[in-house]
This record gives sequence, C-alpha cells and structure tokens, in this order.
Amino acid sequence: MPIFGGSSDSEDERTMHQPTKLFNRQRSIHSIFGGGKFADILLWREPKIAATLVIGVSLLWFLMEVVEYNFITLVCHASMTSMLLFFIWSTASDFLNWERPIIPEVVLDESSFKELATRFHDRFNQILSKLHDLACGRDPPLFFLTTISLYILSIIGTCINFMNLLFIGFVSMQTLPVMYEMYEDDVDRVASKFMRTMRKLYRKVDSNVLSKIPRGTVRSKKHT
Repeated sequence: MPIFGGSSDSEDERTMHQPTKLFNRQRSIHSIFGGGKFADILLWREPKIAATLVIGVSLLWFLMEVVEYNFITLVCHASMTSMLLFFIWSTASDFLNWERPIIPEVVLDESSFKELATRFHDRFNQILSKLHDLACGRDPPLFFLTTISLYILSIIGTCINFMNLLFIGFVSMQTLPVMYEMYEDDVDRVASKFMRTMRKLYRKVDSNVLSKIPRGTVRSKKHT
C-alpha cells in the first residue's frame, strides 16, 4: 500500500488539458506580490524606478566586486563626495544666483516602512508554513523538488560568494516575475507537464520501493 496517496494516471490524463497555474495559485502575479508599489516595481510597471534600482545595484556590485572596494570605504567615499558636491553647490548658489539644493527631510516615510515590514513578515510566515507542509509529506513531488533545489543552491553557494549571490538574486527578482507575466501560459503549460511527470515518478518509487519498507506496529503505552 502506498505511503502517500496521490492522483492516478487516469486523473493526470483527465487534467492534462486543463489550465493549471504555477504552484496551483489562484491570484495574479501582481496580487501575489502585494498589488502595491512593490509589485509595480517588480513587474516594471514603474519603469523609471525599476531601471534606477537595477542600475544602482549593478553599479554597487561593480564597485565592490570588480573594483574591489571595501563596503565601509565605499560608504565613506560616497558620503564625502555627496557632502562635497552639496557644499560646492550651496556656496556657488550665493554668488551665481542658483537655486540652493533641496534635501528632503524624510526619504522613507513611516507608513511605507511599516508596509514593507508587514509584507516581509507575511511572506516569511507563508514560506515557513509551506515548508512545514512539505516536511509533513502533504505534497511529496514538491517536497523532492524543493530538496533538490536547496541542494543545488547549497552547491552554488560554495562556488559563489555572498555578494555575487545577492546580486544574482536581485537581478532574478527584477527579471523573472516580469518574464513570467509575459509568457505565463507557456510557462504554466511546461510546469504542469513537469509536475505530472514528477507525480508519476514518485508513484513508481512509492509502489516499488517505499511501500515495501517494513514498518512496525505502534503500540499504545499502558498507563498504570
């Protein structure tokens, strides 16, 4: 008897032509990312802000990895350069009748920071809940896929330093969601076919290997 119940091959054939969203999601990509400004930036609906972020992070990565700037040195040099430019601008404006530089008092307002923290908290709890479900065996194919992905990520982590990994993660975050939104139907079709193949493979392993592992009966403890 199989350890985990799963859909039969006939069920897979019946659902083969039914549209299935990636990870069985019911909402759009925009709503999954919160539906606010953060989602607009990730999906390039705010192209100026998204492009500025990509250019800024790429420049930071270039200075730290290619030029080999130390982080503290980079922050100090950037601060000194900014202060020097503002000082020259402010001093020259008195003689040349220029407008004095306007420095905003609040760069990130409190509501935006609270919204970002709340969404991070919600997403983190969702990830923990999903990992708990996978560890309990509620979706065996996805469990094996997650385990393999984490193992591959650990191998990548031994070959790439943390800064490069962060940069690759940021670039992926800024490109993969918008690419998926553009080619959503094709990706969902391929992903559904792959998940059906994984379920069939798991059922074979379950029936030929896992179900044949002897398991002892659990005896209830007698309370005296």
